Amino acid sequence: MTLIAGSEWAETVVLRGSMAMPAWVGDAARPPGDLDLILLPSPIVGVDTREPWPFVPHLGPSQHWPEAVHGGARNEIWTFEEFETGGLRPVLPPEGLHWMTSLDVSEPFDFAHQFLIDLLTGHPRTPDGVLLDLDAATENLSWDYSEPDEYTTTSENGRARLRIPWTTPAGLPGHMQIDLSYDEPLPTPPVLTAVPRVAAPPIAVLTAGRELSLAWKLHWLAADQQSEGRSAAKDLYDAVLLAELPQIRLRPRLQRLALPQPLSPTALAGWTIDGPLPGGPAPWLTRLATALPHLTAAPAP
Repeated sequence: MTLIAGSEWAETVVLRGSMAMPAWVGDAARPPGDLDLILLPSPIVGVDTREPWPFVPHLGPSQHWPEAVHGGARNEIWTFEEFETGGLRPVLPPEGLHWMTSLDVSEPFDFAHQFLIDLLTGHPRTPDGVLLDLDAATENLSWDYSEPDEYTTTSENGRARLRIPWTTPAGLPGHMQIDLSYDEPLPTPPVLTAVPRVAAPPIAVLTAGRELSLAWKLHWLAADQQSEGRSAAKDLYDAVLLAELPQIRLRPRLQRLALPQPLSPTALAGWTIDGPLPGGPAPWLTRLATALPHLTAAPAP
């Protein structure tokens, strides 16, 4: 994230998942298992050549009645005295340039993950000496979450998963996994968050907000329980820590995303949790059941 924050992608890439948790729950956050990123849609919108007004290449279109701007008239010859725009306000491109059309603006979806490879290739060694082997990195462009709408309902070839081997100074091997999504709108806007780093000051990066992060975690828990008959311990752990944060509330839209059907304490108690948790899953399910009611309560005046 340090490399991304210092690059031209800083305002385009949004961090979510376990890497952002220390910003909200401090040392209680579990060690992150991967790096989960969202690539925001490009803010650049090309001019529609069918209806370009007011972004026209020259004054000609504004020197006719307004319908002419939208293709409703043919060009006419104007006299010198008629070189006025009749009160219309065309926006001309700077001299020597032209307005970009929708054909000129292409989304880098097919190679959106390549910017990460390029960044890491220029900085393959971490501050603590871990060496990344970019030549051995693997790409999975057909990877997706097990549930199509786990994050969004428009998932189709919009994700990439990178696995990059690394070696510690002591020679111990491992790998880093980066999941990148670039086809999904965020239910709430990203927020600028100070994310803690090891042996360095926190770094400000765009992240999914804590409310949206909680909504996603609750959604995962319920969806996995319904489809797989079990939910991941790591998701329950994160959900409890987020749900117990003071003054956290879920807006109606996030409530619908998180839990389409209300959960009762009895239903939660019957969940099967896959993975270890301190003290076992029962106390964590109880804590979640206790925290759920205040998530939908109106804030105190």
